[in-house]
Amino acid sequence: MSLTLPTAPPPASMDVGIVSARNSLTAATGGSEQELRRKGSRYALTFAMPPMTYVQAMDWGDLKAEGETVVMRVYQPGLFIGDDAGIGTPRIKGGAQIGASVLIDGMMPGYVVRKDQFLSIITGGQRFLYQASAAVAADGAGEMVVPLRHLLRRSPADNDVVEIAQPMIEGFPRDVADVSVGVERLVYLTFTVRERE
Repeated sequence: MSLTLPTAPPPASMDVGIVSARNSLTAATGGSEQELRRKGSRYALTFAMPPMTYVQAMDWGDLKAEGETVVMRVYQPGLFIGDDAGIGTPRIKGGAQIGASVLIDGMMPGYVVRKDQFLSIITGGQRFLYQASAAVAADGAGEMVVPLRHLLRRSPADNDVVEIAQPMIEGFPRDVADVSVGVERLVYLTFTVRERE
């Protein structure tokens, strides 16, 4: 089971990195290039936290747990997503979905997922993070097909939870900065959460 990191304070910055599984082919004779999409591209988000007191920083100690994955909220500053009442109860509609889109139901009719908006899907107890590649609105039945920037890494099951109001990234903490207490007695913390598969 993953360790859930605090939601406060929010990060001062978040860098979105991609661990790509694509395959680029270049002809040895200098001909045209091809790029093949492959299943497995995933996210690595790097967070820089605002200065914290030493006591506040203690709440982030799970970043140093060896062999454990962590769950961290994905921040999308300035994007009004709405609360659960305005979104609905998004779920996967139908199992065995593959490819670069996902069919969701349980949405409030008319709700719009914006281009590049994050969403996470909980499949088999693990979160998978995705971004929409185009804007799409839920139809009158509360269904929508969300096109994704990357191929689904694992086929979701029918009725799997889709997190839109508060998307989360789950993965191993990497590049966790050593706790450094400055002369002003504040702690500066940076780390990356990289999805595991």
